[in-house]
Amino acid sequence: MTDQTSENPIQHRTLEHPVQHRLKLRNLRLSDYGDVEEIMEAVYPSMDGAWSREQFASQIARFPEGQICIEDNGKVVAATISLIVDYGRHGDRHTYNQIIGDGYLTTHDPNGDTLYGVDVFVHPDYRDMRLGRRLYDARKELCEKLNLRAIIVGGRIPGYGKYAHDMTPQQYVEQVRAKELVDPILTFQLANDFHVRKIVTGYLPDDTESQAYAVLLEWLNIYYEDKEVLIGGRKSVVRVGAVQWQMRQTVSLDDMLQQ
Repeated sequence: MTDQTSENPIQHRTLEHPVQHRLKLRNLRLSDYGDVEEIMEAVYPSMDGAWSREQFASQIARFPEGQICIEDNGKVVAATISLIVDYGRHGDRHTYNQIIGDGYLTTHDPNGDTLYGVDVFVHPDYRDMRLGRRLYDARKELCEKLNLRAIIVGGRIPGYGKYAHDMTPQQYVEQVRAKELVDPILTFQLANDFHVRKIVTGYLPDDTESQAYAVLLEWLNIYYEDKEVLIGGRKSVVRVGAVQWQMRQTVSLDDMLQQ
């Protein structure tokens, strides 16, 4: 996005008085770390909390276009972290930490074919403004702009823990797909036009709610064009396609759908 921005002035009513918001979509900057840290600490209090300043700096340095945020009156209130990988080199048998280089994005490959979503987080005070959906749309726009093949998401299935004694993870996912069950994360992913690619285990080994299972989901770029061989040379394009919905705990489905 090369720091392109879009503004959207809206009113957000509270019990006290309406608040005038000026929302702007743009790329993250190093100076945003304080805001990002505040959001992540609020969203993930029982897990790892925020990225370190060093991880955040590495993310921006390695792939500035993939780090996108929404600010409100100059303060970052939501953000998404992504990287590009050659998905064929990693395949479906990878863990979260492996594919994101332990948060430093050392696995980022500008010549890869997959835009991999590392994280999405929205300040709790803004969860009824659908900012998560807007960030997902921004990822799709980036995928199309860079002529990337697809977006892939590694999603937790935190609702599975309650049904683990009654059904396999495959049966659980099928029932969520059929809308017979609701999962706080998988239901949101499917509603954003992602389809199930594979069910994997050990993606987040400490995720007891999901019984260490996760679902790899994929969004295909229908405008993607493969490399062309031209007379006298080769026309190269950057190929990408992968996205990841945050792998942290989610309070409720309502919270997720309102992001």
